Amino acid sequence: MFDFSQMPVWSLAIVPVAVGFLWLLFRTKQTHKKQQSTLSSEYFKGLNYLLNDEQGKALDVFVKLVESNWDTIDTHFTLGKIYRKNGEMDKAIKIHQGLIARPSLPERYRSKILLELGYDYLGAGWFDRAEGLFKEVLIQDEKSKQARHNLILIYQQEKDWFKAIEIAVDLFSENPSVTGPMIAHYYCELADISRIKGDISQLEINANKALRYDTSCVRATILLADQVKVSGEDKKAIKIYESIEKQDPESIILVVDSLLKCYENLSQQDKLYEYLVALQNRHENLYLQNVIASVLEKAQGKQAAIEYLSEKVKHQPSLAGLHKLVSYKEKEIDADEVFGDLTAAISVMQKDSVEYKCQKCGFSTNTHYWLCPSCNHWGTVKPSIVELDH
Repeated sequence: MFDFSQMPVWSLAIVPVAVGFLWLLFRTKQTHKKQQSTLSSEYFKGLNYLLNDEQGKALDVFVKLVESNWDTIDTHFTLGKIYRKNGEMDKAIKIHQGLIARPSLPERYRSKILLELGYDYLGAGWFDRAEGLFKEVLIQDEKSKQARHNLILIYQQEKDWFKAIEIAVDLFSENPSVTGPMIAHYYCELADISRIKGDISQLEINANKALRYDTSCVRATILLADQVKVSGEDKKAIKIYESIEKQDPESIILVVDSLLKCYENLSQQDKLYEYLVALQNRHENLYLQNVIASVLEKAQGKQAAIEYLSEKVKHQPSLAGLHKLVSYKEKEIDADEVFGDLTAAISVMQKDSVEYKCQKCGFSTNTHYWLCPSCNHWGTVKPSIVELDH
């Protein structure tokens, strides 16, 4: 009997493989009892090779098994997925390449094997090979969602936005709530490229196309507003910036500085104060105290800002608001070093706080991304306001 206590540490990684094969063996045994009596010895021979890290011999055994009985192909898919999950792409590729090369391969399995091999190439970073395989799958099955979604991922990675749009548009009618925002961001990428080139007309065309696919695309609105602001049309820019509240109130924080600049250019700080207070009342989770305080200081003086913050942080405490209030007090009472220490402490706390968080996967960052680096979802990284305990 095989002595498992003497197994080396590395071989423990093979245990999930063995469990998977034993389960598939049991299932096949229930439906093909007579045939399984012959296959079981070959399975155990293959498993023994795996446990002894003789991958080549194990693969030879399993390839011969599938050649004699294609119903056992699930064992290969299971083994390939385990290798891929463990980062052993070369072994996963070898399994699926071996299957696709078999002359007796039934046509019904071809697309599945091509998909699995495409996943292997993606994992290995060979995007051109993966792209070719997914395209081949679409030749056989033009409705394959898996192939189309993976082509989109490849084009995103390569920043080929035209190709990404072409594939995504085909999926739009099937699931517009998911695909629409993706297409919108692809057009925003093109709009941003046009901005860099100075092609304002094309920027506006692409940004408006983005809004047609997703009316809530804040990024497209910001691109349009920024361009109007650059051209000196502050009133028009303000109107566009403020429309973001209807799209996504939390994202208004992304354009607060731009709004401040536009109102200052128009010397309308009083109107800005009224707007911000009304905005804060409509959306208390925005935490705009420090912004409102800055506007008040310019319009009515420091004392007005202090009185506002003193009242506000009692009912809606935030690190940003408290930090600004303490900084005001520190300047008023120079002899009291406590305020200086407290200001420094709050500054450290703010540096450690998270400014943005993905609403899909929870990825946290102090840099805003339109595409989450963790889960690859568009437009899910939102401002994350850090509150103090009440």
